[in-house]
Amino acid sequence: MAQEAAGWPPEETLSLWKREQARLKARVVDRDTEAWQRDPAFSGLRRVGGVDVSFVKGDSVRACASLVVLSYPELEFCLQVAKQNGSSLPSACQPFRCWKQLRAP
Repeated sequence: MAQEAAGWPPEETLSLWKREQARLKARVVDRDTEAWQRDPAFSGLRRVGGVDVSFVKGDSVRACASLVVLSYPELEFCLQVAKQNGSSLPSACQPFRCWKQLRAP
């Protein structure tokens, strides 16, 4: 109860997030699976991306998730996918089919 009063998510939400994190951790591939990964010049690699999830300051429920894709090796902007969420974080991380896609001008 004190956690919620301090702006923390409810224990049920934290438990859900921990289970989701464990599920995703089990799917991590920690070895090279593609030919370009074994090539010091990364030949064959065409895109790189990054993901971030940020909460609205002082709000443990609303979050903004974003994915950015760049060309490689030029590092030119290709795509941004973003969603602001009004519920718990795992629903913000659903497949991109429901996300607004913003393309470079």
